[in-house]
Amino acid sequence: MTLSVNFDRTNLVVASATQKARAESSSAVEKLATGKKINNAADDAAGSAIASRFQSQILGLAQGIKNGMDGVSLVSTADHALGTLVTLLQRSRELEVQKLNGTLSAADISAIQNEQNGIRKSLKSIAFETEFNSKPLFRKTQDFPFTVGADTASNITVTLPALVRSTFTYDNASFETDAAGSTEITGWSPITEPVKFGTSQIGGFTTPTDTPAVGTDQNTPSDAGTMTVTVTDEEASNGDNSLRLTSTGITTASGFDTVRGPAIISDETVGLGSNATVSVDWRSKGGGDAYDSYAYLLNVSTGETIEILNSTGASAGVETEWATAEVRVTKAGSYKFVFVGGTFDASGGRAAGAQLYVDNIRVDPGENPDANYELLLDSGSLSEIDTSIQTLLTYRADLGATTNRIIHAVDYLTSSHINMQRSMSQVIDTDYGVETGTLAKARLIEEVAVRTLSEWRALRQSLFEQLIDSGNSNST
Repeated sequence: MTLSVNFDRTNLVVASATQKARAESSSAVEKLATGKKINNAADDAAGSAIASRFQSQILGLAQGIKNGMDGVSLVSTADHALGTLVTLLQRSRELEVQKLNGTLSAADISAIQNEQNGIRKSLKSIAFETEFNSKPLFRKTQDFPFTVGADTASNITVTLPALVRSTFTYDNASFETDAAGSTEITGWSPITEPVKFGTSQIGGFTTPTDTPAVGTDQNTPSDAGTMTVTVTDEEASNGDNSLRLTSTGITTASGFDTVRGPAIISDETVGLGSNATVSVDWRSKGGGDAYDSYAYLLNVSTGETIEILNSTGASAGVETEWATAEVRVTKAGSYKFVFVGGTFDASGGRAAGAQLYVDNIRVDPGENPDANYELLLDSGSLSEIDTSIQTLLTYRADLGATTNRIIHAVDYLTSSHINMQRSMSQVIDTDYGVETGTLAKARLIEEVAVRTLSEWRALRQSLFEQLIDSGNSNST
């Protein structure tokens, strides 16, 4: 055995073994304490990435299951309402058959008719009042999409029919009163000049503030160009005509400015309750540059505004398809409609201009169904009642099929969720048998290494002392 003063290989090997055993012991203790074998990326870089992807899928699947159950709840609510309507119609049919009995007196027939009238009111009330999460279900045909899965590719849509409709009318709401090309619009007052939001007034009140994301809307354009408001038959979402607000030939004061105008305000006020819904069809087209389109309700008593539409194009070439903008009124009052066309200098070249088309304004008062709504289920004769019952049964069959589809999807998601959790567990969860063995091994090695190192140092010290003593003896 070679002894060296400057280099002790045995000491270094034992010390290294001790350090490695302590590291393994510390890692095993951490894994046993947390229950996870991946506590940081250094534990398993690939496994950490795999676990993160698993976690994203697991969370998505869990939310998809919740979405599916929400869908089942909505369908159950709608189906129960439809079932109640069928029961009422069947009772009305029974009474209609009873009225055909020739032995009945006029008073008997009048009593039967009174009950049928009450049934019709109940039919309308149920169709009007049925809601889910504060959303009316049968006041218009509408789709309720549910993402029953980990991503948007797993959508299931529940379609509910309109069973009542508003009888509320608004003057020239679809702009069919005037001929195409007319600049005088019945029931409306055009404004054919630039409008500065937050500064200009429309309807006797300051316009709302809407700060653009880029540039400013407060600069007066170097050239306001031409602003027109006309009835047109080149575009329409309903009927033959729509309203077109056009700006052309504008030169902005600075690059990336927004210039608003022309605008139009309704002459007629409409009283809206706090549950009222207002919607309008719109389409925008870029021209000299990108479009900037805005619409709002103006409370003529307070000057408060409710935004209906706020959309800006990204470039001159961008145009939209016909879409519906809808807003629910939160404060009862008397309101007017205001539509504001505009343009955004998206290129920064200062040339601007655009078009906004408006059509088919609809007002859902949201209250007083007896006065403001009509039932879309006929029940005046046996044949009408039978048709209405069959219509409702068809709706219920569709809802039943949709419910089954959602339930099957939820069952599949539940199974996938369980399997995904099992797979993730194999990646990240501690194997207590393995880690307990690792800890015992590491601690044993550490203890043996410490003792070995101590004994080696003692032996080495003894050998050196003997060598020193031997050297001293030889010298004497």
